[in-house]
Amino acid sequence: MNLDSFDWAGLNEMNHVQKYVGALAEIFRNAPDKHEANRRSRAVLEDMSGDAEFLTCALARQLRAPGSLNSKHYPVVGFNVDLNAQFGLVVNCWIPLPDRKADISTKAIHHHGDMLLSTVNAFGPGYEHWTFTRPQLIDETRERYEMRLVERTPHPLGHVAFVDSYVPHLPFYPPATSITYALWTSRFPVNWKDRLKRIPALQKNSAALRSLAARAGLARKLELKVVEYFDFYPTAEGFRGIRERTEFERGPNEDYLYSLFHVLQATGNDGLAKVVEECLASDEQIENPQLVRRLVEDLRRGRPIEGRLSATHYGVPRANFTRVETERALAAQQVPATSNAPAESNAPATSDASAASNVPASSDAAARGAAEV
Repeated sequence: MNLDSFDWAGLNEMNHVQKYVGALAEIFRNAPDKHEANRRSRAVLEDMSGDAEFLTCALARQLRAPGSLNSKHYPVVGFNVDLNAQFGLVVNCWIPLPDRKADISTKAIHHHGDMLLSTVNAFGPGYEHWTFTRPQLIDETRERYEMRLVERTPHPLGHVAFVDSYVPHLPFYPPATSITYALWTSRFPVNWKDRLKRIPALQKNSAALRSLAARAGLARKLELKVVEYFDFYPTAEGFRGIRERTEFERGPNEDYLYSLFHVLQATGNDGLAKVVEECLASDEQIENPQLVRRLVEDLRRGRPIEGRLSATHYGVPRANFTRVETERALAAQQVPATSNAPAESNAPATSDASAASNVPASSDAAARGAAEV
């Protein structure tokens, strides 16, 4: 082997990331259940959030991934750090609204089915985060549900929040760019279906396979993510459910590139311009090479790069609503709200008593790993 051509930088990135992934894997192997695994993972997530080198390595690995510069745009610039049968670890980069308002929801009130979520804020001011009681169906014809506000808390730098299975929650837009690390796992023990769904070819074609499985009546048996009544929005009389989840329309690659390079600049990772230049010099087909080169130049010269949300990412009915609209919906159903609960109250329960009879009928799995909390 020619040591002069060996990718030492890539090896260092892998080792630094693997230090944390390995620690999480050890926890999940030894914990008696997934709730306890999340509780034990809290310390690892806190350490990870305070380690700037972890973010640098994770970003560098993502830039080197095939097709990483050709992505379409989602409201959150998100990517997998690791995905295995036990858990997924995701970096989510939150771009603020153009007017920097922080009282607008990033998406509908939603839960993630059987998935457990632990999230830590690793960069920026973070955002306001609400959790609710599990939805109670009160009018099937009008799709009306009743929910109470459990807590409304900030999600500041270094803070770890836990969202249990089937628990609806609501993140608002941050006032400035913020980055969270999200740890996803099903509440159930690992089985052969979890390993099957981690096969790269199945991951790549997951949307088409879900559609095919739904038509064939196999979605529930295979625990695929066909989502029904996982999303809710406020109305003048309370809350209404959305039977089928509609994801945000993907924006253009140009918006994605501006947001990606903004994240590199905002986090002090200007040095990763050289990784992008390596991609440009390779045989990989880049969709917008001229724009990438211009953004690399902006990065090197310190010219400000603003993140972008695409036009289809905000001002969306039933997905983007205000804090006041949500408060009015709570008041309309005459449900008392408990606000500003202590941050520690969202630690995971050690028992597995999460599936309740008041959960709306739905398929089992639910989380969008790489672009959601």
